[in-house]
Formats: sequence, C-alpha cells, structure tokens
Amino acid sequence: MRSTSQKNYACFKEGESEMRRDSHGRVGLPICFTPVTLDSFPSRLYFGDESLDSLFQGFRPKQMVYLYGSERCLHLAEILCVRMQLPSNKGGMNSRVIFLDGGCSFDPFNLGNISRQNGLDRSAVLRNILLSRAFTCFQMTDFIESKLEETLEDTDSKLVVVSDFPSLYCDKDLEEDIGREQFCRALLSLATTVKSRDAIALITDSKEESPSRMRRLESLLKRRCGITAKVAMQDSVTRITLEKHPSVPSRRLNLSTAVDMGLESFSEAV
Repeated sequence: MRSTSQKNYACFKEGESEMRRDSHGRVGLPICFTPVTLDSFPSRLYFGDESLDSLFQGFRPKQMVYLYGSERCLHLAEILCVRMQLPSNKGGMNSRVIFLDGGCSFDPFNLGNISRQNGLDRSAVLRNILLSRAFTCFQMTDFIESKLEETLEDTDSKLVVVSDFPSLYCDKDLEEDIGREQFCRALLSLATTVKSRDAIALITDSKEESPSRMRRLESLLKRRCGITAKVAMQDSVTRITLEKHPSVPSRRLNLSTAVDMGLESFSEAV
C-alpha cells in the first residue's frame, strides 16, 4: 500500500504537464503564475504633502471619502482636483475630474493658485474639471442617478467631488422625509457608480455646526464612506481628525499654517 506522500506525488506527476521545469529538471511554479509589476497595483491620489499623505495614505479607486466641518474641506478638495491631473509618478492619476457643486462654492481663482504650485497651466487644469451646479437636491439626485455613470465613461474621469452634499437635502422648505428619500437614492447611486467605474468619490460639507436633521443624514453618509475626517479651524490652526479609515487608526493632525505645500504640522493619537 502506498503512503499518503506517495499518493500525493502520483497526483502531482499526473498534472505535471501543466507545470514548468527548470534547467535541472525540477518542477517549478504553474504556468498560470505571472510576474508582479507596478501595473499590478492601482495607483493612488495624494495631496503631495507628507503630513496629509501619512494621515490618509492616499485615496484609491472605489473609495468613498467624506470631509466635513469647515470651509477648509473645500480647499482640500480643490487641491485634489488639481493633483488628480498629475501622472501617477507625481501622486496623481492623470485623469479629469467631475465636480458636482451643491453649494455654489467652486472657486476657479483658488484652483489657479494651486495649479501654479504644482507646475500646471491654470487654463488646462480648469478645462479638465467638468463642473455641474445643483441648486436643489432634486437636481443633484437626478444628475447622480441618470448622468454620472455616462459622464464618467465618456470622459474617463476617476474623481467625483460632491460639495455640500448633505446640506442640499436639508433645505428648510423641503419636508424632511422627502429630503431623506432623495438623499438615500443619491448616496446609493453614487456609491454604486464610483465602484463600477473604478473612481473615487470625495464628498465635502463646509458647515461648522450641523442641525439635528442634517446629523441624521450624516450618520448614513459616514456608514457608507470608507474614510471620514472632521476638518476644524481655530485661529491659524487647521485640525484634521481622522475618524474612520480601512487601514489606519484614528488620529489627529494639526496644521499650523494654511493648507499648502510645505506645511508645518504635527499629529497625535485620538
């Protein structure tokens, strides 16, 4: 009777035709194995600042990111809109950007300054940002549900920025149940679309204080997003508290100057 090892060897020999042999006749790895290259791993989007990139570890395709708590969230989003257009070896993804402006807060002049800091032409950067303004939650939901996926496909964009997303669904003239229903539809469609198109969704809200109605929508948003951070401003300090991340523990980053290249900062555990 053959031992177990002999049986295994016999089975191995039967499938040997699918294996490779080296110069000494030894069986190597199956032919289906392929060498690992840099292209095997998806590129990430970086701020280009050591402190911020250490905190967030870069943003990957299919991720949902939520920044809230002050106007500084919009500035961080604008930095990423510019850097997204850089090649991967400079921290970008060589891609156009879709900017869904829910708060009429898009600032082309600020984007021009950031473009110069990154060695890019302001006009070229603005041409690569596709802007859509929504004045009501119904307009925002309709675009996300019916036009976003097609726009991503047609332009091959890999970043979708949605500014003041929760606030738009908390208008005082809008019944809360209707606002919540529209918000849930838009959020589900946004998550489904960016995952299917290998894109990144960056959602911002610039309000420093959230009413109870908005906090209820925020709780849904935070559960859906893989990365959430609160961005608060106090005097000359911007404090970023990382609340949720798939691979980084919660911690806090204090920026002692305006968010820009060459920041002075220090981090601490939360």
